[in-house]
Amino acid sequence: MHGRTASLTVMLLLGGCAGGGQEFGDAGTASSQQEAASQRTDYRTQANALREMADRRQLEADLLARELGATDPSVEKKRRLAEELRAAAEDADNKARSLSRNVPHGMVQ
Repeated sequence: MHGRTASLTVMLLLGGCAGGGQEFGDAGTASSQQEAASQRTDYRTQANALREMADRRQLEADLLARELGATDPSVEKKRRLAEELRAAAEDADNKARSLSRNVPHGMVQ
């Protein structure tokens, strides 16, 4: 059940940033640049949160491995979840980098 909760958390975090940003409207270039800057910040925040969760799952796996052995299914499950969280963090970082192209250098939010 813990794995389902963690997977749901990942999906909710990813869904929070994925929904917006495709439509900038007719407000002009400045508005779309501000929107891109805001989304970039959201994706970077999301990536950091996902990395922190991955680090916690990895630490939990390491501690469990000491108690139960490295090949225990619960250890492998936590390690797999940590890898998935790191992959999701990398995806969020890539999205942030992609959005950076739409933000002028030195733009302050």
